[in-house]
Amino acid sequence: MLYIVLPAYNEDQALPELLADIEQNCAAIPHQIVVVNDGSTDCTSDVIQNYAQTHDNVHGVNHEQNQGLGAAINSGFQYVLNHKSNLPDNFTQEKEDSPDIVITMDADNTQPADCIPVLYDEICSGADLVIASRYVQGGEQHGLSWGRRGLSWGAGRVMQFFAPIKGVRDYSCGYRAYRLKLLAEGTRQYGPNIIKSKNFSGMVELLLKVAPFAECVTEVPLKLHYELKKGASKMRIGATIWGYLQLIYQLKRNKWSTVEWAEE
Repeated sequence: MLYIVLPAYNEDQALPELLADIEQNCAAIPHQIVVVNDGSTDCTSDVIQNYAQTHDNVHGVNHEQNQGLGAAINSGFQYVLNHKSNLPDNFTQEKEDSPDIVITMDADNTQPADCIPVLYDEICSGADLVIASRYVQGGEQHGLSWGRRGLSWGAGRVMQFFAPIKGVRDYSCGYRAYRLKLLAEGTRQYGPNIIKSKNFSGMVELLLKVAPFAECVTEVPLKLHYELKKGASKMRIGATIWGYLQLIYQLKRNKWSTVEWAEE
């Protein structure tokens, strides 16, 4: 089964088009969509509820208050893991040709849904973790400021130096596919709140924590279209940079729980 986890904060304008694109691109793949409403103040909750009423494969998880990207991803993972644990045993046995897979992607419609089948096929072909990457041949990014481009590129180079992962160039992109058993092992090691960071560096933190359990990590090209984003960016560059510095500190100290993480 394929599970698609969408962390959403004030995305009522983008979600309907994204959900429609996912359904179109994943028509041939059995899938469930888990949308985590992270304390939105617009009509995101209504959009999720309306879709869930007409699509039995769309599920909503609600945060009463905004908790940040990491907490939203944590909640999505736990929903999926709990869903699997509640199925009968004959439904929970992973088949080699059809493994349980979790894909995370942004809910702002800047990451194309047509990449989902590519990520899915990579896992089915033997990968444990696949990243939709802007930095491999065929990858592109449009609509990002030079500051955002520089931050993402620089974060990747710094992390490659301090924590090299074979096959990874794009450390910060959250558009990824994971074998479910990889996330289950990460949860056993770090607890249900596997991401502690309260800013966008949480996606790097997650990668650093689960990659050691993966035998094969690969990347596929991503054509990011940030110009399609409706509304202002939710990233705070200063807090994100501080988050990366905290990650490096944690790596050097090998202690993941001793830092008071920066807010968004």
